[in-house]
Amino acid sequence: MRLGHFVVAAVLALAGSRAHACLFATKTPPEGWYQWSSQLFAGEVTALEKDAQKPVDVVTVRVVETFKGPDASHGTLTVQLSSRYWANCKVEQPAAGARVLVAVNPNGDAMLVPLSARYAELLRAEQAKPRPKQ
Repeated sequence: MRLGHFVVAAVLALAGSRAHACLFATKTPPEGWYQWSSQLFAGEVTALEKDAQKPVDVVTVRVVETFKGPDASHGTLTVQLSSRYWANCKVEQPAAGARVLVAVNPNGDAMLVPLSARYAELLRAEQAKPRPKQ
């Protein structure tokens, strides 16, 4: 299934779960991403904008690979993250052209982190492993 335009709206909570979410975003192995997410994509940032009404950054990503979930290759994701996400989680704020991993869990919560070629290979290796049906 191809998705022409896929919109993900997720604002990370800044309460008690913030520390856990931040640690997860920066320190998890590939298996953890597959366990946490229902959708997992590699892509290239095409835009990063601030929402004029809320303290939210809107990141637009051109999907180049789908690791998990519906195939969104050649589609576009729009992810909304708290403007504090970058500093609080010590995640590099991406510029246009940056390669990123976008993960979305079943609740619609999203995370976005830089994606190296090596880590993408590890995700592909994890993807190839047999998984029990959920």
